[in-house]
Amino acid sequence: MSRAACRWIALLALIGCPAIALAESSAAPGAFEFALIGDYPYFPRDDLGMPHLLRDIRADPSLRFVLHLGDVHNPRATPCSEANFQTRFDMLASLGLPFVLTPGDNDWADCKEDQRQHLANLRRIFYADPTHANGPGGFAVTPQSERAGHAEFVENAVWETDGVIFATLHMMLPSRVPWLDPLASDKHRLIDASEAWLDEVFVLARERDARGVFLATQADMWPIMGTPRFMNLMYPELLDQAPAFDAFKAKLAAQVRDFARPVVLANGDSHYFRIDKPLTDERLEMLQTFTRIEGFGSPHGHWVRVRVEPDRPEVFSFRQELVAENLFTLVPAELRDETGTDPGVGPIAWLVPLFRFGRRVLIVIGGFTVCVWLLRGVRRLRGGSGA
Repeated sequence: MSRAACRWIALLALIGCPAIALAESSAAPGAFEFALIGDYPYFPRDDLGMPHLLRDIRADPSLRFVLHLGDVHNPRATPCSEANFQTRFDMLASLGLPFVLTPGDNDWADCKEDQRQHLANLRRIFYADPTHANGPGGFAVTPQSERAGHAEFVENAVWETDGVIFATLHMMLPSRVPWLDPLASDKHRLIDASEAWLDEVFVLARERDARGVFLATQADMWPIMGTPRFMNLMYPELLDQAPAFDAFKAKLAAQVRDFARPVVLANGDSHYFRIDKPLTDERLEMLQTFTRIEGFGSPHGHWVRVRVEPDRPEVFSFRQELVAENLFTLVPAELRDETGTDPGVGPIAWLVPLFRFGRRVLIVIGGFTVCVWLLRGVRRLRGGSGA
């Protein structure tokens, strides 16, 4: 071989080495990604957007599985029927990826009648084999139904992927007024079962020396959230928006603090994409290893990419994936809801402004009454001093 050829080989090697090193460093061992979706589809415009969402996820070869945070339909727009559940199941199966669903209130509890039967139908279709995720290549999971006393909860599952523990918890918020909620006892049983399941999930995480824990539920335990100390000062009632979840959140805080590694809780329900740290200890100090992520929901037909890197200290990172065809400005005008109202409030919507107006009136009356009493007190003091 000539000297010139050797020089060229050496030069190419020098150029190629950094590229090889970069490729190796970017492909962290055990790193993987999955798609997070939920609260979709709901209304007719979502039926138009769902194919675009599915196509966007299907076209991404890097995804390991799909996690749906519940509410696969809206009972105000589509029927609570086995046929509709099967349609939704087939939509998710068409992704060609394993998928796991944690049920939402719209999937059965918000149906007008026969709610428990709808839950039975949902379980039969989406959890026909509760020991495996649905879809092609469905991986093995352990359902809570295998535990004594929890045979019905086939939808609560736990599994491990590359040293990270994943778990689903079927929960929803009961009404504060039990007689207004005929399913209140069912919802409290769901919460009780999830509390027991939470303990088992963290026992497993410690046994496996897991790098992190990822929890998924439909229920939003922090619908309105800000700096806890500020909220405690200005709006203390907002720190206890869902008292039915108080025991669960206390147990979660204790487990997070004891586990001392990254824990993520993904929820849907509010249809408001956000990433924050709402879990606090008894002194309202933020638990820094805990992160809440809420996925997109109707009318936003997008998804969240979750990247899991077990060898990194933070383990989890997130990236929003906007589906161009589903941007709100591209929705046909006749399918938009420009009012900003929630159709679920229905006939009692007029009570909200009435309540606000009444509260202002009471504040004015109260302020006026205080002023009158103060004036009377001043006059009495003056009269007494004059005598």
